[in-house]
Amino acid sequence: MSALETQLETLRVKKTKLLASHALINRMPPEILSRIFELGVYEYNELLPNISLVSRHWRLLALATPSIWSYIRLDNLWGYTRHSAFVRKLKVHIERSQACTFLVDIDCRYLDVGGELHQIMTELAPHLGRCFSFRVSVPDWQWMDIVKSSAQNLGPLLEELYLRLDPSDTDEQTPFTLLSQPCPRLFSVTLEHAPLILIRTEMPALRTLDLLRDQRYSTSSRISISFKELVALLTSTPTLEELRIQSALFLLEGSEFVFNSTPSRTTFPHLRLLSFNYVDSNNLALFLEAGHFPKLTRLSVQMDSSNDENMQWLGRLALESDTRFGALRQLDLRSCNIDGAALVPFVRALHLLPRLTALGLSSPPSGHIGPRIFEVLAKAPALELGGGATWLLPNLQALCVQNCRDISGHELMQVVWARNAAGAGTGVRPIRYLKIAQCYGLDPDVHEQLRRLVATVRVLC
Repeated sequence: MSALETQLETLRVKKTKLLASHALINRMPPEILSRIFELGVYEYNELLPNISLVSRHWRLLALATPSIWSYIRLDNLWGYTRHSAFVRKLKVHIERSQACTFLVDIDCRYLDVGGELHQIMTELAPHLGRCFSFRVSVPDWQWMDIVKSSAQNLGPLLEELYLRLDPSDTDEQTPFTLLSQPCPRLFSVTLEHAPLILIRTEMPALRTLDLLRDQRYSTSSRISISFKELVALLTSTPTLEELRIQSALFLLEGSEFVFNSTPSRTTFPHLRLLSFNYVDSNNLALFLEAGHFPKLTRLSVQMDSSNDENMQWLGRLALESDTRFGALRQLDLRSCNIDGAALVPFVRALHLLPRLTALGLSSPPSGHIGPRIFEVLAKAPALELGGGATWLLPNLQALCVQNCRDISGHELMQVVWARNAAGAGTGVRPIRYLKIAQCYGLDPDVHEQLRRLVATVRVLC
């Protein structure tokens, strides 16, 4: 058989398999195939135009499935750089989505003038009452005002809200409130370089709040957050479970309760996860000292490695761990200095957090985490209280290290061996989970030994 005949035979086999697969798919119940379309379009918005090109059956089914037309995005995935093309698509989606709730995602970088955004919002305005996810990114407050003028119907079915302002000139312009109408279903809010004043409404179902700096710009600047406004917002949303604050500093007026001689702390009854990225130690300590966190199970902190930050905030937290942080079980530290003399206050703080079950140490400022912390974790006699030996973090079961150039695995083996050999009578639990990420000095042989000793070992390069 010649090479050409071989290629033709290969193509024939592929065509036969493709036709068989297509016939099998077409025999699926239409409701299952519609659901597959919906899941595919939700993950890959550019898939929608291709569905109608497969066959007449698929096109008719797509037209009869309103939910797959309910994802309206203006970004580079559309493949339409012209505003008029997007408006035509927008009208088609609004019509074909019928009564379905829909998602709106508008990135104004793909628009030339504010008039184009005004036309888009005018088309959307009558239908925003059925919008479940509203995402918009604008260059300044003038563009945000265009959004506000058409957003009066937004709110009844809204579940997710994402607002982003470019940081260039927005600090010099007067902010205003965008959302004041009731949002009974709103459970997730993300403000990226956008102030809290944008939202002035009750959110009885809010679960997640993210206050972020604009990720598209590489800058060391911080967003300013009114501490009084933040506490007021958190107090009015007792259902909040996750709070993330990134690249921020708190503004104080002098009238906050923290200035009282005996300040009463604010209780966050359902907060389970608290994450601070690039928030300096003073602002971090201010927030932690102002609150009572009865259900906080995970605290994640990433410091700015370019600044000389200390770990005094952890010591203050640990001193009141029983009364205000009694549920804390996971501590994730990134770019925190725990080497040299800084190791001593760090270990002292950990001794006051005996309930911790998971500890993450990532990206030390020097790139090297050093062996001392693992030696302390592996030896009961390392510190003594009242003449008796005590283990550091006796309930520790999960240990994660990331981006530490000096990790070879032998120090982790030392910790695992010591804790596994301690026995049940010592009250020390064995390590059951290890995660090692971007530690390029890891010894492959040690890796295999760790897998024999620990139930779950994950190594990520």
